Amino acid sequence: NSSPNKIHAIRAAKRSLLKTLEEELNGPFPDGLNGGRLVTIPAANLSYHRYDNNVLPPRDIQVWLPKEYDEHPDVPFPVLYCHDGQNAIEDSASWTGYSWRLAGALARLAKRKKLKRTNDISSPPIVVLMPCAEERVGPIPRRHLEYGDISQTFAQSHADFVALTLKPMVDSIFRTMPQKEHTSVIGSSLGGQASLHLLLRHPKLFGKAACMSPAFQPSIVTSVATTPVHTFRDKTIYIDNGGDMDDVKVAFLDWSDHFSARHWWNPGYWWLDSQLQPGIDAMKLALDMKGIRYEYMKFAGGRHNERGWAARIDKPLLSLFG
Repeated sequence: NSSPNKIHAIRAAKRSLLKTLEEELNGPFPDGLNGGRLVTIPAANLSYHRYDNNVLPPRDIQVWLPKEYDEHPDVPFPVLYCHDGQNAIEDSASWTGYSWRLAGALARLAKRKKLKRTNDISSPPIVVLMPCAEERVGPIPRRHLEYGDISQTFAQSHADFVALTLKPMVDSIFRTMPQKEHTSVIGSSLGGQASLHLLLRHPKLFGKAACMSPAFQPSIVTSVATTPVHTFRDKTIYIDNGGDMDDVKVAFLDWSDHFSARHWWNPGYWWLDSQLQPGIDAMKLALDMKGIRYEYMKFAGGRHNERGWAARIDKPLLSLFG
């Protein structure tokens, strides 16, 4: 028979293991490539000449290949297109000094066999890191145009470039699963709007969209409300946000936002997720009125920055691939 001390030790060890497993699945997730590697597609190879360079300036695109890509040379992989790609994987590349820790989350979810809808080996997807433009067009950041109001030329040119130029190039270079059901897109803030725009504008090429703290504008809400419902029947849509909720308010200051070597002054945009709530509510209403299925999650007190999205990055990934 086991002694009471031994039973107590076994129970303590089990509790510790369960806590470790829970922390591994819920974050914080590790920074960096997590065993994967980056491949650069030079701008010169991407036929930017098809587009007005004043509207869509050329830029290199990086592609993250999970370690399983090289370990299993006969296996094809789904693809996740990522807006603001420079902020997604490596803290050192992000404009705030913190990233979404996307590769770290995918690697942990794969290790725990949580990615059941990727491929035969349940590996992470290939991730196409699409950097946003950082210059301005007059007083307006170009990112706000490319990811902005979907009725204007900048946003439409961006969506067409991703769908009609970048996707065929990625499919030709890498072992992808090119069908729409294996092609996803993710973004935060205006990048969340740009992600849903791809689903709307190119529904035969993109099947899933994850929108974190999306800045939905009236034109995309109107588009959803007027698009035939059959367009959405085979689609996966994930929406989330933070902000104020009941007695939980976003703190004015979170000192952890200011420990970054880059942009240490970053305020964490404490007000923005609450400010964006009406646009999200309007989008939910448009989806509900058409009977379109979607997943919505609210993270009370969540901030509008990369640290905030990193804390919950597993949730959209599980919605897309879990």
